[in-house]
Parts: sequence; C-alpha cells; structure tokens
Amino acid sequence: MSGLYFPELRGQKRVVVEGEEFHHLVRVLRAREGERVWLIDGAGLLAEARLRKSYPHKAELEVIQTHDRMGEPPAPIGILIGLLKQPARIDWLVEKAVELGATHLYFLAMHRSARKHIPAERLQKVAIAAAKQNLRSLLPQIQVLRTWDEIPLSQFSCTLMGEIGATLSLYDKLPTSSHSVLWMVGPEGDFTEEEYQWMKQKGVEGVSLGVLRLRAETAAILFLSAIKTAWRF
Repeated sequence: MSGLYFPELRGQKRVVVEGEEFHHLVRVLRAREGERVWLIDGAGLLAEARLRKSYPHKAELEVIQTHDRMGEPPAPIGILIGLLKQPARIDWLVEKAVELGATHLYFLAMHRSARKHIPAERLQKVAIAAAKQNLRSLLPQIQVLRTWDEIPLSQFSCTLMGEIGATLSLYDKLPTSSHSVLWMVGPEGDFTEEEYQWMKQKGVEGVSLGVLRLRAETAAILFLSAIKTAWRF
C-alpha cells in the first residue's frame, strides 16, 4: 500500500489530512475507518497510523508508531545529469532515483543538452509521488543548476563519472558506505571534451560501464542499483 505525504508529521500524535492527500486516501487507497495508513514527511520519518474518522473533506488519523530513516542509505548519494530532451525520460529517472535511494538530484543544461530548462517544481511533484508509492521517508533534494560552478562537489567525498575508454570499472571504484558519493552523467551525446577536462581538473574520476553504450538515464540507474546492492540498504 502506498502512503500519504504529510510534511508536518514529526512530533504529531494525531493528524488531519485534507486536500490532495485526503483525495488520495479515500479515492485511491479507499481506506476505511479503523484501517492502517502509512505517512511520510519527506524528511526521514515514516509513520504507521490508523484512520479514526473520515469526513466529507478531511480525515483524522492517529499515529501509532514511527520509524526514523528506515531503509535510507547510510551516506548521501547524489546524481548529477545533463538535461535530457524528453521530459518523460527525466520524470522516469526521478521516479526510479527516489525508489533506489538517491538523496540529491542535480540537473544541468550541458553543451549537448537539447533542453535548456525544466522547472524544479515539476520534478518535486514526481519525487513526492514516487516516495508515497514505495514509502520512502526521505525526499531527495532536487536542484536545477545554472552553471557548472554551482555543482556542490565539495559536499561529496567521492565524485565519479562514466567515461568511455576508462581503464577502471565502476565496480573497482565503488565507495564504501561511509563515503558520500556523487555520480555525474552527461546528456544525449555525452559530455564534450571540454566538460570532461573540467571534471578531471576538479578531481572527478572516470570509470567504465562496459562495452555497450547506455542511455543517460540508464547509466544513472545502473549506478544507483550498484550502490544499493553494495551498501545493502
């Protein structure tokens, strides 16, 4: 069963659900009085609640038990990706990144990006829907960057990128769970040579993802899947 998004959850014993979340509760989940309902606050809290009373436009829930950061990764996991041409592919990436444990998502219009802007609000809505579906307690921080210099490289102890022809594989460079990591992916057409040089000058290491070429969003998901498996969260 999917859950409800309630940002003011922490410290509450009883909550009142209205608006879109109320509609989700009664129309999608079809919850009835006395039934169990899950709540997330997007800041690391997952709560088990019981539907006490349902009214025409709101519902009262009683919080039974809370879980702090259950199933969350032990260290920050960031994905930076060049803006893709089709918004549906970006939405798909955000959805799957939420499900696989990404904590930070950065989007940047690179030289070969066919699209130059996408509203962060749109991506946030996709992330919330995905978190509700798989009961992810922590919403990733989502930022649409304007320049390369805005990339917060210093916030991550390990920075990696996929590079065709790299001698080391992703497996060779997977960090341990005590190290935060940022994975950088180019848009359709890959990074330019100048972008590769910029990253290398900043200490970003290039790794191989194998012989076959992957779509940008596939490269991002491959990395998240590898980290989730290696870190066992």
